[in-house]
Amino acid sequence: MTISRDTWPEAVFVLIPSYLSAGPLRALLKDLARMVPEKNICVVDDASRDGTDRVCADAGVVCIGHPENQGKGASLADGFRRLIDRCNAQWVLTLDADGQHAVEDIPAFIHYIGRFPYVGVCIGVRSLTPAKMPLFRILSNMLTSWMLSLLAGQSIPDSQCGFRIYSARLLQRVSCVNARFEMESEILLKAARLRFPIGHVKVQTLYFNGASHIRLFRDTLRWIRSIMRVWLELRKP
Repeated sequence: MTISRDTWPEAVFVLIPSYLSAGPLRALLKDLARMVPEKNICVVDDASRDGTDRVCADAGVVCIGHPENQGKGASLADGFRRLIDRCNAQWVLTLDADGQHAVEDIPAFIHYIGRFPYVGVCIGVRSLTPAKMPLFRILSNMLTSWMLSLLAGQSIPDSQCGFRIYSARLLQRVSCVNARFEMESEILLKAARLRFPIGHVKVQTLYFNGASHIRLFRDTLRWIRSIMRVWLELRKP
C-alpha cells in the first residue's frame, strides 16, 4: 500500500515522544516529510535541552516541551490529549525518536486500520532474533510479552514495541497512571479490559548499539510491579 503526503488520511496523526534524541529525530522528521504532512506530526520534548525544539521548528512540526523530565508515558499522554482535543485526531500513530522504527512500515498500519476500523490499538511486531537484537533484550521482551498476554487474556507478541497506532475511541476511555514506559503496557491491559481488539503488524527490527535510557533489570522489575498493580486494580468490582 503506497502512502504519500497527498493521500495521507487527515484524521491520522503521528506522535513522537523524544528525550535526548535531537540527531536521529532530525533524520526521522526528514523521512516522515516524504509521507506525512507537517501539520499531522507532533513531537513531545521531555526536557531534552539538546536542541530538539530547534529541530522541530526547522521541520515545521508542533513541539510540546516539558520543563522537567516526566517520562515517556507522560509525553504520550500529553501528545494524545493535544491531538484529540485540538486536532480532532481519530487515530494516533506513535514511533520513537531514536530511529529504531522504519518509516517504510507506516503504510502497514494505515492499511490495517482501513481493514479493521474497530480495533483499539495495533502494535508493531519485530523479529526477536539474536542476529537483529541483543539477547538480553529478547529475553526481557519475551518475559514481559508472555506476562502481559496472560494478564490481558489475548496474545501480545511484542509488548515493548512503541511503534503503534491507537484509536481515539480507546484513548478517550482510558486513563493511565504510569508516567514512564510502563504506560504503554498499562494501556494494553485497559484496552483488553474494555474489550477493544488489539491488532498486530510485522515491522522491521532496527536496533542500534547507542546509549539506552532503559536499565534492563531495574526497569523490568519496575514494569512487573507496575503492571501487577494495574491488573489488581482492574479486577476490583
